[in-house]
Amino acid sequence: MLNRRMIFIYVLMPILLFLVFFFSLTYGLSGISLIDALSALFNVGDENIITIIRSIRLKRIIMVCVTGAVLGGSGCVFQAILKNPLADPFTLGISGGAALGASIAFISGFASVASFFTPLFAFFGAALSVFTVYIFGFKGKFDSNIMILSGVIVSYTFSSVVMLMFALSQSTGVQQSFMWLTGNFSTFDERLMPFVVTIGVVGLVILSLSGNIIDVISLGREKSEALGNNIEKNIKIIFLITSLLIASVVSVCGIIGFVGLMIPHIMRNFVGTRSMLLIPASVFGGALFLLLCDTLSKIVFAPVVIPSGVITSVLGGVFFVFLLLRAKKSSI
Repeated sequence: MLNRRMIFIYVLMPILLFLVFFFSLTYGLSGISLIDALSALFNVGDENIITIIRSIRLKRIIMVCVTGAVLGGSGCVFQAILKNPLADPFTLGISGGAALGASIAFISGFASVASFFTPLFAFFGAALSVFTVYIFGFKGKFDSNIMILSGVIVSYTFSSVVMLMFALSQSTGVQQSFMWLTGNFSTFDERLMPFVVTIGVVGLVILSLSGNIIDVISLGREKSEALGNNIEKNIKIIFLITSLLIASVVSVCGIIGFVGLMIPHIMRNFVGTRSMLLIPASVFGGALFLLLCDTLSKIVFAPVVIPSGVITSVLGGVFFVFLLLRAKKSSI
């Protein structure tokens, strides 16, 4: 029998996601009724509406949901294995590496030659940051504090290089790079969608099924080894899988802040701390939250569509101010 937490994860969350999916499908620069939108999904109705729904909105929604799911689930995993509630793609420098790579593509002019150069450079930048953090974090015995510190250093270093490039460059690519850095789903390369969706789904399934291993890792080295768990090997595998997931979505859609940091915090209030439940909850929660933010990005300043990353950053900032005030109130 399903308990309340299982019902919340596998029944309520998918229902909410589908409701937001249908709303987002109908809302855009041109309003489309729900009936027309559903008909267009099955290639029935007006050809213009079919083109808008199937070729533009549906692809964007899928990409948004996969990105949100990856960021939410990955943030949950990082927080567990590093035993730090503030761990996320920004903390470990992955987003900073992707930002550096994409900025090089825009400012050097490669992005204007072919659209795939931007995600390619961003992916290699993210991979470089992952490799750097991996070298420092796993040098000798694994130390979560050293890994987090390495990630912060890499992130700040890469961000400083990006700012230096902006300051010295006379290229028109600076504006394009800035828009990419804010997290934008309006211009992603659709040819990369099958690749990103496949990696995202497979990777999230692996992480979700690894929930018990992640829980054992979070107990600490002595307890993990007492239970027969090779903590070094497991952390390396999980870290690399999670980093690959983040690098794949960030390289295509840009920097989306606070999703991986905020969603696991929210989901813990509903499902607890057990990773077997928390990771799937964070996956659904990340997809739902980012889809809501992307829909809001088309509404707030309509007809101007603002980057989704701006919405997530504003809401994330408000959320953590609320947490700070609640923590301060409870300590009095």
